[in-house]
Amino acid sequence: MTVKYIIGHWTAGGNTPSAFEKKHYQCLVDNTGRTFNGSPVGTVASTGGMNSITYNIAVCGGLASTPVTAEQMEAFCKKVAEKLRDYNLSVDKFYTHAEIGEMVRNYQNKIKKISLKNADCKGKVITDLLPYNGYLYQNIGKVDLRKLPDSSKKTVNMTAYDSGNYLRGKIRWYLSKL
Repeated sequence: MTVKYIIGHWTAGGNTPSAFEKKHYQCLVDNTGRTFNGSPVGTVASTGGMNSITYNIAVCGGLASTPVTAEQMEAFCKKVAEKLRDYNLSVDKFYTHAEIGEMVRNYQNKIKKISLKNADCKGKVITDLLPYNGYLYQNIGKVDLRKLPDSSKKTVNMTAYDSGNYLRGKIRWYLSKL
């Protein structure tokens, strides 16, 4: 399998990965920043229509009872940077699952001739990533990684585009240190 993108997720579960969650991602990061291996590339169902070309990494948690921690996000960004390097990909090949969903929504609106002027992902559509694929519609409405801890360790709710850009900025910094 050729990995073309790295997709960021959250499990919307507990603080540590369950056996079930390990079957749905290649890598998971618990609330302390510890990483866990999941399943091989191409064998998981994480990002509809893209599973054969993506490396899927998730932070454990994301619920009100299991918020994502600052330590967890730092470990997540560092691991994404390592995987981008391993697969010889640039940081613009990282997206959150929420961004993929918004890009699919933008594509859907574009073919319906609905204005993309106020689109969350600045009008970017999924066809920028890969040819039309009906399974991509499964990603609409995903909110993965839109609630992130800020420097004061409070949770901040962001748009898909803003959280993706924020994470790519952190990932760029980690890439510069590798």
